[in-house]
Amino acid sequence: MQPIKTVKAQHTPVEDRAPAKVDLPPPRGTLYLGGAGLDGGYVQPLLDAFRKAGIAHCIAGLPYTASASMPDGYEFAGTLLDAIRSGMLIRSRDDSKWTITGGMAAEAPQFNLIGYSYGSLLAAQTAWSYARAGHVIDHLVLVGSPIEAGFLAHLRSHENIRKTVVIDLKQLGDPIYAGMPWRELVESAPMLNMQMLAGKGEGHFYYAHVVRDSPKRWAALARRIAAEGLR
Repeated sequence: MQPIKTVKAQHTPVEDRAPAKVDLPPPRGTLYLGGAGLDGGYVQPLLDAFRKAGIAHCIAGLPYTASASMPDGYEFAGTLLDAIRSGMLIRSRDDSKWTITGGMAAEAPQFNLIGYSYGSLLAAQTAWSYARAGHVIDHLVLVGSPIEAGFLAHLRSHENIRKTVVIDLKQLGDPIYAGMPWRELVESAPMLNMQMLAGKGEGHFYYAHVVRDSPKRWAALARRIAAEGLR
């Protein structure tokens, strides 16, 4: 099964009382969107852990996104640019159209979105777009997410998003948490940079760096997420 791409299409603002009417393909299966860059040595092993935990139809997003705010065809990747987007552009609600292209499993019993860090924001925006278009999202799982509090409240209250699960990693030393104000996010940058450069799987990067006990970490996270009802 091929990876899939999350695309932010032409921005079309609408009022809250008038849900967007957009043509999105019926989604089935579980999409996992990783941290900044959307790639890394942890992605495929984590997908394997999800499958072993019972989330059978689980696939990963490609390591790039396209944005209508950039020139047509502009693609960008990499940790730095994605991290900037996380803090400045997409942690708050966006009423543009976000779509998934290719790779979904029609035979899957659910439509789930799992996102870690930067990927959690892509997952949130995608869930919001599909929910507003009338599709049901069975589970939206946000891991180590810097999502803005108001946007998180909207996700939790939308009738088409049946369950929103937030997994903060503060107990592991992660300065990031769901609902944090922008100022705290900016102030957390030095610690995040230190944890990232250390490469020891500490704090925010507990699941993203490949270290000796990573398989146990991935398996534990997969079991925790599966326990929320994802299949």
